[in-house]
Order: sequence, then structure tokens, then C-alpha cells
Amino acid sequence: MIKVKNILKRENLISAAGLGIGSVAAEVVTNKFAPMVLKTEATAKFAPAIPIVAGMVIQTGTGVIKSIGHGMIASGVASLVKTVLPTSVKDQFMINGYDTLMSTGSPLMATGSPLMANVGVGPDGGFDFTSPAEGEMNY
Repeated sequence: MIKVKNILKRENLISAAGLGIGSVAAEVVTNKFAPMVLKTEATAKFAPAIPIVAGMVIQTGTGVIKSIGHGMIASGVASLVKTVLPTSVKDQFMINGYDTLMSTGSPLMATGSPLMANVGVGPDGGFDFTSPAEGEMNY
């Protein structure tokens, strides 16, 4: 059984704060430091790798500094994966930042898909009698 008191220990909270600070620090390094170092377009594709290297250096510290390094590594790897993966894979695993499973562009919710094929069609193949046009829903 999970005990809340074990989750909310001082060490765990400090570690979580370090991970969060490291993630923010990785974004700052990517957005501010990387453009100064990687000036050409050819080298700019390596920008997400800079927080990984910085995090590997910082993680050699102790305490919260080590957690900050781990947060930078995690954020850097996530950014690197987003730039390397093809769009089809990102859509499949919902990495694009939006849920494609239930959106209108999703193959599952498309009009011709098996899930949406009978929308507006009644059980006998006729018009759906519960639609507002039939007056069923007019109270």
C-alpha cells in the first residue's frame, strides 16, 4: 500500500522540485544558449542535445543539483525525440501535444470509419428518430 507520508518526504519533494527546475533550465538553454552557439541552420538541428550534455555535467553534483541535471536530461531527450521522430509516429503515440485519438482528423472518428459509420442512421437503416428534426428531443 502506498503511504502518502512516504511520498511527501522532504527528500522526495526536493527531488521533484529539482526535476522541475531542470526541465525549465533545459528550455532556457535550448531557447537562449543554443542559438548563440549553433549559428548555422545545419547545426541548429542539434539544439535539443545541448541540454542533455549540460544535464550530464550538472548531474555529477549532489543533492538538488543532481536532480536538476536529471530534469535537464529528461527534457532534452523529450525534445530530441520530438525533432527526430516522423510525424506519423508522433501522431500514433500522441506526442504532438494534442490528442489525435478523438479529434475529427483521427481515423477512428472519421465519417467513413466503423465507429462513425451509422451516425444519424436508425437501427433499421432509416433516419435516426431521436434526432432534433424528428421532435423526439423537443421538451
